[in-house]
Amino acid sequence: MNLQKMLTVAIAIISVIAFAFWIMIMKGDDSSSAIDMMLWFGKILVFGAGAVAVVFSLKNIASNPEKIKIAGIAIVGLLAIVGISYGLSSGQEILRDTGEQMVSESASKLVGTGLRVFYILIIVALGAIVASGVKKALNK
Repeated sequence: MNLQKMLTVAIAIISVIAFAFWIMIMKGDDSSSAIDMMLWFGKILVFGAGAVAVVFSLKNIASNPEKIKIAGIAIVGLLAIVGISYGLSSGQEILRDTGEQMVSESASKLVGTGLRVFYILIIVALGAIVASGVKKALNK
């Protein structure tokens, strides 16, 4: 059985299960449990698809030593961006009006790190887009 036939069968099975959950929800028989089951089914599908994507990506990278080097450079670059962002972030405890702690200092620092990583990666992506456009314009 080739890969396309296996994927077609898997998609058919997933579709039948999802349709059964949808019918259960539409019938209204204890819909909260049907919705919970459908949400769990969705989570399983998302994590399964993510796992398959990671496994096949690693398999593809392992097949070529050049790709391992490029992936290593990319990972080190990303870790450097995260490290710089963490160093630049300052954690600050956030309190409610009542004086009760709403966000801890460490959580605030991690949120700041995530935002800085996002901003840096957006700037890098826009720079790559502009550089690609300029390079294409100059080569014509």
